[in-house]
Amino acid sequence: MLIEDGRGSGRRVEVDPENMLRVLATMQTLERHTNQEHGQAYHAPFDKAPTANDDCIFYLQNLSDTDLIVEGFWLSVSAVCELYFKLNAIGTRNAAAAITPVNVNAKSGNEADCTCEQGVDLDGGAAELTGGTEVERYVFRAAGDSEFFNFEQDIVLGKNDTLTVWGSIAAAVANGTAVINFHD
Repeated sequence: MLIEDGRGSGRRVEVDPENMLRVLATMQTLERHTNQEHGQAYHAPFDKAPTANDDCIFYLQNLSDTDLIVEGFWLSVSAVCELYFKLNAIGTRNAAAAITPVNVNAKSGNEADCTCEQGVDLDGGAAELTGGTEVERYVFRAAGDSEFFNFEQDIVLGKNDTLTVWGSIAAAVANGTAVINFHD
């Protein structure tokens, strides 16, 4: 059996004396590939302080048939607090302000197929944003500079799945950027 280059040039691959395939390879992360080749990587910045303890300040829902992958968040806080993340909280949001995720491939005209919102109390008032399962929690012992928090197991949102961010302490401002992409 011969292995050829796949482009019709007739070039064959080389196998060394130890039966190893000889290659010169360029590796690329899935995130880079998704951004460069498909133009489907986005940043969604937000900047909110909860009005009361344990208020929801960020909401993300995938509207696409393609999985929405959440790589992590850039985060900075103004005071001691905890930020925690819930999967699949559902319902209406109170006084939500839309966020348009920015495509981080400058030559791509694609737009993120999602609902992305911020607010100081998305779960309050007459809103019925409830439920969800806590999936991650970050404890901030002081105000701090921006730091990237990577989800070791990327969070995958299927169609209509949600991810929310909640602030534990009233008036502690959370500046953040969700780092997301769409890929199956």
